[in-house]
Amino acid sequence: MLIEPSLLVVALIAVITGSALQSMSGFGLAVVASPILVIINPNFLPAPILALGCILSLLNCIRYRQQLHFSNIKIALLARIPGSVLGILLLALLPPIFFAVGFSLLIMLSVLLTYRRVDIHHCARNLVLAGFFSGLMGTTTSVGGPPIALVYQNSKLSTLRAELGLFFLIGTLVSLAMLLASGNINYAQVQLTLPLIPALFVGFASSFYLDKYLGQRYLKPLIATLSLTSCGIILLKAFFY
Repeated sequence: MLIEPSLLVVALIAVITGSALQSMSGFGLAVVASPILVIINPNFLPAPILALGCILSLLNCIRYRQQLHFSNIKIALLARIPGSVLGILLLALLPPIFFAVGFSLLIMLSVLLTYRRVDIHHCARNLVLAGFFSGLMGTTTSVGGPPIALVYQNSKLSTLRAELGLFFLIGTLVSLAMLLASGNINYAQVQLTLPLIPALFVGFASSFYLDKYLGQRYLKPLIATLSLTSCGIILLKAFFY
């Protein structure tokens, strides 16, 4: 077994929490679960986390299918492709510690931005920039949500959930295909991913309940604390171990 039983329980809880948040708010699996998974096993980065995100995005696309409009995100998806290509090149050129540090800093930045109102308009130029950087960040660190989420921050919640779900579904499929073609996916990563898939369904199902009875404002401080603490541990391990 690649994960000890006690750590597997922690990983399952992290995935349940992250998938519930993403199903409620449009993104969050990478922000919440990824730092914990990387602490448990660095090989979770990036392919296994992307694979989990891909499955969850499919579930949310089905759930919010009535609000899907592909035309609104096609520009961002096209821009994600060159970003993903650049990400593959960087994976081959830069050492793993660069991505561990970059991953942690991106998570911290995305959490901090949720506490500040950044006025970024939903327009073609911003969608192109968001798509490109989402592809770059998603392929290298599995955290591709913050750029595109910032563009959608002023959209209706139903639109945000649906269109981000479709963007992440297609975008993560592209990133996974490029990782596979470049030899950055192996059997050990598949073994890491499979035991956590049931947790996605549990988190997705629990979001139906949480969406009715638990406001997002109650989850936000807890999730921010958890994410920032986890990223701090990753940075300590990267520099001192």
